[in-house]
Amino acid sequence: MDQGLIGAFARSARDTFRDMFGLEAEPTPARVLGRSEDHSWDITGLVGLAGQTQGVMAIRLTRAFAIALLAKSGMEAEGEAEVDQMVSGIVGELSNIVAGSATSAITHIDIEISPPVVVRGHNHEISWPAIGPVVAVALAFPEGSFELDLCIKG
Repeated sequence: MDQGLIGAFARSARDTFRDMFGLEAEPTPARVLGRSEDHSWDITGLVGLAGQTQGVMAIRLTRAFAIALLAKSGMEAEGEAEVDQMVSGIVGELSNIVAGSATSAITHIDIEISPPVVVRGHNHEISWPAIGPVVAVALAFPEGSFELDLCIKG
């Protein structure tokens, strides 16, 4: 996978969390993710990529970290149903912002993004497309962590 693409998405994720929540972290080195690897994530925002490059970008995090992000943004919910709705909303929006910012920064390739889809459930499984490896980059903060995953055919 093109290291420039990975770098653009990792920088976008780092900058989005810094700008929106005041959280500073450097991405870990990219690693190849096992397609059926167990994980501790509770919620994932997925964005499809199309154009000269096709694939999927995912932002994966725990529910507790998503709730901490809601609190940092000043959003408050009443009741579990509203919390769940707001958690899904913030994860979808973060996925959209990260993908949009990354694809805007990649000027040498035409990439379009789809609206985000949010998947919930502890250790949920993603059936990644068989177009290439899935590359994972993690970012950790005192409040929690998340993982950026990319499966791209360029």
